[in-house]
Amino acid sequence: MTDFARNSSVQKKASDKTKHITLETVQQLYKETRPKSLKIADLGCSSGPNTLSTIRDIIKAVKFAHHLEIPNQPLPEFSILLNDLPSNDFNSIFKSLPDFHTKLKRDTNYGDCPSVFIAANPGSFYGRLFPEKTIHFIYSSFSLHWLSKVNIYI
Repeated sequence: MTDFARNSSVQKKASDKTKHITLETVQQLYKETRPKSLKIADLGCSSGPNTLSTIRDIIKAVKFAHHLEIPNQPLPEFSILLNDLPSNDFNSIFKSLPDFHTKLKRDTNYGDCPSVFIAANPGSFYGRLFPEKTIHFIYSSFSLHWLSKVNIYI
């Protein structure tokens, strides 16, 4: 486990304070678009447990909205793109994926658990990170404040 993973409680507190905004926004997005595959990017995911905790919360929120809106349809797939600088230790996140999937299945009582595909996309915020119109929701809990300029690629 990396030092950041052991010492990321400040970032977790910041994320928890705004979690309700993130979850409400992603639920609204899902209700309006109803994609078969929901693509989410976490910018500045770092190497600790916070990113997968937030992703699990987002999946549960979308699942809740799905069952309210279109309960007879299959759940969407989730494509999660984790982004940080190339020097980030993405391996520490990938090593925790089996536990992530176990917790996700447990959260759904081993019932209808959505397909979740997680990949790393290392790179800087100062350049383009993703192809055009491929991401539904971009999340960043504690990293965009480092930007010294704004680049928007839509």
